[in-house]
Amino acid sequence: MSLQLHRGHYAAAALTLLLLIWMAFGVFTSPAEPSTNRPLSLDGGLTRVQVTTLYGEPMQREIELSAQTAANRSVRLAADTRSQVIAIHHEQGQTVQQGDVIIELDARDWPMRVRQAQAALTQRQLESRSVRELAQKDMANAAQVAQADTLLASAEADLSIAQRELDSTKIRAPFAGVVDQRHVNVGDWVTEGTPLVTLLDFKPLLITAHIPERDAMNVKAGDLGYAILSNGQRIDVKIRFISAQAHPQTRTFRLEAEAIAPQHQVSGLTATLFIPQPETHAYRLSPALLLLDDRGQLGLKGIDDDHRVLFYPIELLHADHQGIWVQGLGEQANIITIGQGFVEYGEQVEPVFAQAREE
Repeated sequence: MSLQLHRGHYAAAALTLLLLIWMAFGVFTSPAEPSTNRPLSLDGGLTRVQVTTLYGEPMQREIELSAQTAANRSVRLAADTRSQVIAIHHEQGQTVQQGDVIIELDARDWPMRVRQAQAALTQRQLESRSVRELAQKDMANAAQVAQADTLLASAEADLSIAQRELDSTKIRAPFAGVVDQRHVNVGDWVTEGTPLVTLLDFKPLLITAHIPERDAMNVKAGDLGYAILSNGQRIDVKIRFISAQAHPQTRTFRLEAEAIAPQHQVSGLTATLFIPQPETHAYRLSPALLLLDDRGQLGLKGIDDDHRVLFYPIELLHADHQGIWVQGLGEQANIITIGQGFVEYGEQVEPVFAQAREE
């Protein structure tokens, strides 16, 4: 019995010794990860919390957005008359200049109608001139002058209609660009509104994206940036437009940036848009320290010079394998790293600094 008792004492002593060694090892090697489970101690007065003085690292921040390339202008040309396609002068992928005929429709008898209308207009002009000369000699009355003017106006309208119908048989490029799609073939019959061809303008090439509302206020037209295409190509850009109204579902704003130098004429390529921002002080810390205030703002709990608890609003910059990077704390801040869950905003606490404060 005595031998068993001694063995129990020896085991208890050994266990106690191992526990003390483990605790000492934890204290003198590296601090544990910040925890908000409980404060260091409660002394019946002020709540004691652990506070770490964090110092920001200067960092050049960039707003990063998913984007894609787009044409500066896109138009789908449609038929304005009933006719048949008789010629295609520019195929898909070919470049055209403003005014070039891309597709030609059968003009039928419209050239002759134009000549007829021109001849009729010439006749009505002569008649109108003659009636006015007679009226100056009191040989024609006002009714005759008005009738001549009416006939002249009718002839002008007939010529305008005939000329418009003739012109509509030649589908011309409204601007210089690239024929992206052709919707008809030679021999097809078309009516008013039938799509004929889609024309794209890549001068300049655009990079389009949607920017979150938290970043939209930091970007304006004229800001410079760059885009990296899916093939690794870099394109320097200038912001030219930010929507004044957010999308109702995503709460993002449409953004357009134009390439500064001429680029390949391709629309719809995946890209990543980067917009450099002024240098900021960034902090790398554990996500366990993050919390939300009553309004849903992300932030940290810290203390002021009077050791009262306050809320530091922050913004996430990016994350890596060692933690997250945030901004919004200025050059330095005193952050509660243990016990923040047991103190309220405005409460005065007794801080235990885990790191000496710089004077």
